[in-house]
Amino acid sequence: MPLRRLITAAFALLATVATAAAQDKWPSKPLTLIVPFAAGGNTDTLARVFAERLSVRLGQQVIIDNRSGAGGITGVAAALKAAPDGYTLGIATASGIAYNPVIMGDKMPYDVEKDVAYLYNMANQPNLLVVHPSVPAKNLPELITWLKQNGDTPYGTAGVGSSQHLCGELLAQMAGVKLSPVAYRASNQMLQDMIGGQVKLACDNFLTAHEQVKAGTLRAIAISSLKPYPMAPDVPPLSATYPGFDIIAMFGWVAPAATPQPIVDRLIAELTAAGKEPAVLKRLELLGVEPSGLAGKDYAIFARDQRTAIKPVVDKAGIKAP
Repeated sequence: MPLRRLITAAFALLATVATAAAQDKWPSKPLTLIVPFAAGGNTDTLARVFAERLSVRLGQQVIIDNRSGAGGITGVAAALKAAPDGYTLGIATASGIAYNPVIMGDKMPYDVEKDVAYLYNMANQPNLLVVHPSVPAKNLPELITWLKQNGDTPYGTAGVGSSQHLCGELLAQMAGVKLSPVAYRASNQMLQDMIGGQVKLACDNFLTAHEQVKAGTLRAIAISSLKPYPMAPDVPPLSATYPGFDIIAMFGWVAPAATPQPIVDRLIAELTAAGKEPAVLKRLELLGVEPSGLAGKDYAIFARDQRTAIKPVVDKAGIKAP
């Protein structure tokens, strides 16, 4: 073999050995977890539950970096464009990997099929249709009657493509009412205006909305699931009136697609193990979410199914990227 080819092969072998050694030592420093919504919201809360346990399991701190904006897209994009070395990870919700990719198409700053390593879906939850106490409706039929009498009604969302947005749009389509989304940077900010009566209707994530229902500051009307939700069995599902009504929020971990497979496998294993810890399961129950446990390819398929299901709603409404 010519000397030049021998030297090239030797360098390639050294590079492979060095890369493998670096991966064997992973993690040798703290990790950063980019959360695509503001601190204090439901996504942030769930992320911190798992980040704490992952820190213990890996022996390295997991530092939370909140980067809100564009309905969760800003933070997910930052995570996916980071160096694919396992030290920068992201939290993705339905808005970032299911709903907005359908709405924005090729305007998305990342490709959900090619740019994402799907790690672990922590939990799912339906949305809770809630109203301000000043709204006279006590149940769904009364609310629909009130909406038809009230004309174009604003409702709170966490931005275009969020589960709150699509929940309201699906309700408008199925009930034949006119609703206009009002976007906020996070659910907790939206709920502040809801409590104050500036916005009187929302289809917010169960995690945050139900706390206000229990406190008596908001009234629950229905839930956006196909069946009653175990955390609130007395709240009827929207699907009981509008068959097939199913909007969920999903909360999962992602990484850049080029992240080495051994690191991806380790992250999946550790997150899956954390999700089975009794203390974590208890915390999820207290937060009002249902554990998912989908990981890797199963998580990717689940996200793809959500995109397929929401596309007819988006197309009928003519929702476009802002």
